[in-house]
Amino acid sequence: MNKRIIVNIVSVLVSIFVTFLLTSILILLIGKNPIDIFVMMFSEVLGSGYGIGQTLFKATPLIICGTGIAFCFHASLFNIGAEGQLNAGAFVMSLVALKLGALPLVIALPASLLAGFIISALVGYVPAIIKIKKGVSEVITTIMLNFVIIALVNYFLIEFLAVKSTVRTEKISDSLMLPQLSDYFNSFQGSSANLSIIFALALAVFFYFVIYKTKLGYKIRALGYNETASKYLGIRTNALTIFSFMLGAGLTSFAGMNFIMGYKGYYELGFSNNIGFTAIAVALLAKNNPLGIILSSLLFGFLDFGGLAVNTEIPKEIMLVVQALVILSIISINKLTEKYLNKQKI
Repeated sequence: MNKRIIVNIVSVLVSIFVTFLLTSILILLIGKNPIDIFVMMFSEVLGSGYGIGQTLFKATPLIICGTGIAFCFHASLFNIGAEGQLNAGAFVMSLVALKLGALPLVIALPASLLAGFIISALVGYVPAIIKIKKGVSEVITTIMLNFVIIALVNYFLIEFLAVKSTVRTEKISDSLMLPQLSDYFNSFQGSSANLSIIFALALAVFFYFVIYKTKLGYKIRALGYNETASKYLGIRTNALTIFSFMLGAGLTSFAGMNFIMGYKGYYELGFSNNIGFTAIAVALLAKNNPLGIILSSLLFGFLDFGGLAVNTEIPKEIMLVVQALVILSIISINKLTEKYLNKQKI
């Protein structure tokens, strides 16, 4: 393990430590004992199979979405549109699954996932082509597209496709539902964790090798480091920008599988609950390393369910503040880390 990796790991650990320190101060300010709160949180989350299962359930879409966002980040594309991208893909995924319910699982499931991927990728194509043709920052276009895409999805859902008196689509065939982890491990009984966690882990591991061990990954990282130099290396930067954005955006659609095929069986208004935005923090905490994204997603999953577990003692909004503190500490300490690495010429 080289020195740069060690320094980066230490910076992440320091970020987490600073977050818990600031959280402790915040809990003290509202008149609670932070040690009691943390003990309660850890015992509720990690002390039972149900708590662990719920943490895995909440971490699953973050792993998937975070991997897609990180893929864009490696190409120096700051994709803030994952919330809209994953909703568009998940919505279409549920509709295709509904129509293909009579077909065998080996046909209907891949077709549904592919349809969702294509739609999300097309949504990602829009800011990519605007950036290339007009030079407009993808930060602006992806933020605005979030509102446009979610508004369109909500319109078609409520006006044409929702079950009467609800804000959801019809339930897909039971044959397309993924098995629960509790079907294999009794300790997870009652939790919503399902086999999509296996898909999420495999996806993260696969893209780790794509990014760091393949020629394609080298080109994408080269583009992210220096676009001008990449052109001199013979890399078709415009085409690679479009490819990276579309692939990264397309991957976010798979986050819907956890909810639609693994939990509820339908698309529901607001199902994502800002997963697309939280996944940005997940990717940043992991420094865009897909294997690190697994760990940071588990951390955010722990904080999410842990906040529910201690809701009787402290307001649930505290956990939202904790997530914000994670982001702020990452940004601050990462700056110090980069200065140190540059000074040491590592």
